[in-house]
Amino acid sequence: MTLDDVHDYLRTRYGLTPTRAFKEDPGIGVFVRSDSKKWFAATKNIRCRSVDVEGDGRVDILNVKLDPRVIASLRTREGFRPAWHMNRNKWVTVLLDGTVRDDEVRSLIDQAYGYAG
Repeated sequence: MTLDDVHDYLRTRYGLTPTRAFKEDPGIGVFVRSDSKKWFAATKNIRCRSVDVEGDGRVDILNVKLDPRVIASLRTREGFRPAWHMNRNKWVTVLLDGTVRDDEVRSLIDQAYGYAG
C-alpha cells in the first residue's frame, strides 16, 4: 500500500482525512476518531535511516496504535519497526514499501480504529 492508498482507505472507510497536528512538521498526517477524539493512526514520509531501512532515500510509514501484545508480535516481523516518534509500547510503525500486504495494512488500521474507541 502507498501513503495515498492509506489515506484513501481512511477517507472511504471512516470518512477521515489527515489532521496536520504539528505546525513545525506539516508532513505528518494524524488520524483521529471523531467520536472519542483519540489518535489511532499517523502517516509520514521519512528518511530510511530513521527507521533502520538501508539506503539514503525515503520511505512512507504508517504508525498505528494497537494492543501492546499485538505490537510485540508485529515488531519481530519484516516490514514493522518500533514506533517512530510515538510510545513504543502502544504504537508500531508499518513500512509502506510493499513488504506488508495491503489487506494486512487495512486490517491493522481497522484494529487501531477499534482500539482507540
